[in-house]
Amino acid sequence: MIKEEKLRLDGDIKLFADELKRCFSKEEIKEIARETGFVKKKGKIEAWEFICLCCFMDVEVANNTLVTLCTKLSAKIEVVISNQALDQRLNEKCVEFLKKIFEKLLRQTITNNTRIPSIWDEHFNRIRILDSTAFQVPESYKNTYPGSGGCSQPSGVKIQLEYELKSGNLINVEVGAGSGSDNTFGSKIRDTIKAGDLILRDLGYFSFEDFLDVEKREAFYISRLKPNIAVYIENNDKEYYKNGTPKKSSLFKRIYISDIMKQMSAGKRYEIKDVYVGKEKMLKTRLILYKLTKEQLEKRSEKCKKNAKKKGIEKSDNTIELLGISIYITNIKEEVLSAEQVHEFYSLRWQVEIIFKTWKSVFHIHGVKPVKIEQLQCQLYGKLILLLLSSAVMFKMRALVLENKELEASEIKVSEIVHEYIDRLYFELIKFPSEIFNTLKLVFENVVRSGLKSHRKDKKTVFDILGVCYKRTLGRVKVAA
Repeated sequence: MIKEEKLRLDGDIKLFADELKRCFSKEEIKEIARETGFVKKKGKIEAWEFICLCCFMDVEVANNTLVTLCTKLSAKIEVVISNQALDQRLNEKCVEFLKKIFEKLLRQTITNNTRIPSIWDEHFNRIRILDSTAFQVPESYKNTYPGSGGCSQPSGVKIQLEYELKSGNLINVEVGAGSGSDNTFGSKIRDTIKAGDLILRDLGYFSFEDFLDVEKREAFYISRLKPNIAVYIENNDKEYYKNGTPKKSSLFKRIYISDIMKQMSAGKRYEIKDVYVGKEKMLKTRLILYKLTKEQLEKRSEKCKKNAKKKGIEKSDNTIELLGISIYITNIKEEVLSAEQVHEFYSLRWQVEIIFKTWKSVFHIHGVKPVKIEQLQCQLYGKLILLLLSSAVMFKMRALVLENKELEASEIKVSEIVHEYIDRLYFELIKFPSEIFNTLKLVFENVVRSGLKSHRKDKKTVFDILGVCYKRTLGRVKVAA
């Protein structure tokens, strides 16, 4: 039995190694370098070596001197190049080259054949979480990357990310200015939504048109509702004209969330199955209210104050009053998700927050000094290439640990482990493809040994919410699906 399990694990790792080799080869890198004009003739540094510098040497090309970058190239892969020659290569053609590599990897979705099995598979084909992260860059970039405004943010970069929870795929990624609107990006990706998708978005992406489009495509949404949006129900006491036609003004009756909130106890939920939201009452939806506990309210109030101060804005009295309540809307029927489960599913958005945390704390995407704009852009696309490859390896390792050990691995711990091996994996993809299997197996063993999630009795993990069958590391108790 143990031998069979080992053979199955080895087979899974070999298949994944083959997937990586298909996605990232020296020949394809050369071809893209020629297509973009980045390489026209043989030089002192090859295209794959330049990717190594910009993506996999754990050195930020926009946060280090040319001396440091040239020294890294010499020490790591024995490429000797002058500071001036390297500076000349960090140009628009290089940015285009790295961008093409990134776009190719994004389209290929390396972990497309990997899924975390869930009891909700019959209801939701994909669980798509959309969010953005931003970071400040030197003011010298403000013409290309204007900031979001507010205090001390004249220049910034914003990255939009849509993450698919069950496959680990980064579906949509866009790099833009810090001043870019979240709301408009949500509308840009409408055509990628398919029947059976579940869309999770925060208030920054709130759009009646988007929700109506999701319904038209036979997909599902869960969203927070802005507290200043009017909510109506059908009026049972309609007024009629003499000919028996109901007066339009009496068809609906407005309800006030603040009034309902005052009657609710902390930690409780209240649901209205059919409401119409917005002045035009264009969207009919299911409304769920959750009143925060004292501790939750204190935490949200503090966060709200910080954000308002950061952006230099003042919250309205109505917004402040309604801080103590979370308002959700969804088109998912109660027979599929209860009010409590809607609240839990919306909390799955934290997975993107974890991704952004690793991008900054582990992969250092935000480290930038005043260098020429092309050098900054080379770092941005270089880091995104690194993140796409790392993300695929991380998700695959978590899936293998679940499948072979029935355990849940920690997203952050696994990212730290993969970060230590990713340069080696890239080098092997280019130079020694036959070695990839052994390295991936070593990564897996490290994840099992050091990367498992520490569970708390009172807190559900993503596996718990999705109904995944696994053994909790706290007491090794099996959780039923």
